[in-house]
Amino acid sequence: MGFLQPSPAVMALLSLQTFFYLPLLAMLAAARAGAARGPSRWLGLASLALALLGMAAHFVPPLFNLYTGTLPQVAAMVTKPLGGMALPLVASAPLIASAFAAGRAWRWVDVVHVLLLAVLIGLWGYTRVY
Repeated sequence: MGFLQPSPAVMALLSLQTFFYLPLLAMLAAARAGAARGPSRWLGLASLALALLGMAAHFVPPLFNLYTGTLPQVAAMVTKPLGGMALPLVASAPLIASAFAAGRAWRWVDVVHVLLLAVLIGLWGYTRVY
């Protein structure tokens, strides 16, 4: 790495946080909501709603060229806490809870979600230490 070149771990974290984590989480939550029954379905729907709202907060203000005003400020308050980690963690919480709720189906959703979350937290921890 040369001067002013970010490390590959930082670039991977920023890419995962911004472009990949919430869409993948939304797909997993939709799969859980479609296959599960009872409380597990409702938790999957909650995770899906949070992931969709998070994607909207990331992409809608720039899409409509809104850089000043209330909407971009609210979007920044949603997407920026904890260095951008709060939104993915909050959106993941209902899907984690749905793994232990009654009516759960498709165990592979939990496995993929835990792996995705482990990669995100691992990259975040690595960039904090190094």
